[in-house]
Amino acid sequence: MSKLKINNQFIQRVYKRAIKEYRLLIQPKIIQIEGIKIKIGEHISPPVKKAMYIGEYESSELRAVKSKLSTNDIVMELGAGIGLLSSYCAKRIGSERVFTYEANPRLEIPIRETYQINQVLPNLEICLVGEENGEQTFYVGKNFWSSSIIPWNEGAKPITVAVKSFNQEIRKINPSFLIIDIEGGEYDLLKYADFYNVKKLVIEIHPKAIGQDKAIFVKSKLAEMGFQINHKLSKNSGILEELFLERNN
Repeated sequence: MSKLKINNQFIQRVYKRAIKEYRLLIQPKIIQIEGIKIKIGEHISPPVKKAMYIGEYESSELRAVKSKLSTNDIVMELGAGIGLLSSYCAKRIGSERVFTYEANPRLEIPIRETYQINQVLPNLEICLVGEENGEQTFYVGKNFWSSSIIPWNEGAKPITVAVKSFNQEIRKINPSFLIIDIEGGEYDLLKYADFYNVKKLVIEIHPKAIGQDKAIFVKSKLAEMGFQINHKLSKNSGILEELFLERNN
């Protein structure tokens, strides 16, 4: 490796570290993550805010999407959060090719604010996706990224939300790229889900919420469907598995 390349890498690391420290010190009201503007409002708790300032918020998912998203993809996302990934995808391939679902109704306004300041308009549904149409209890956590159909987070408040059938929605949309970040709901989803024509998959698996046996079940079901883990674009912290998988069939 040349000295010039080593120096450039060192400069990039120093620059990124400086940006993180600057954000933590100044705490700007709007930040950019991979070119997407995010408004830091009251809906964002201190732990989530810190993750955003230091560049860790949805970093693994973004890395996989940035690397593998193609212009002919159709994206379906379960768990919109505050709209970062869906905004990024919409910028890349067009809003009409991005469909996202968020169960927490308190996040609708922040999501639409994210879309507005980034001049995108993905198809947003405020509901759960589940086995059948109907209603279900959803537990809203203090940190929005810990809200779930599972009451695993202390202090989470139960609310009733609308549910749309996952298998009906996926057949209607026919996505090639599926993103799943539903804080433990992945176990129930994999018991009935048909991934139809999906070829690329980003999924978070939460052993802390569902236990190791159910986490293993999720990965086994994905393997049965023909998905293979891309280890270069995946991460396992022990508490959380952030996986990118692909299949050819």
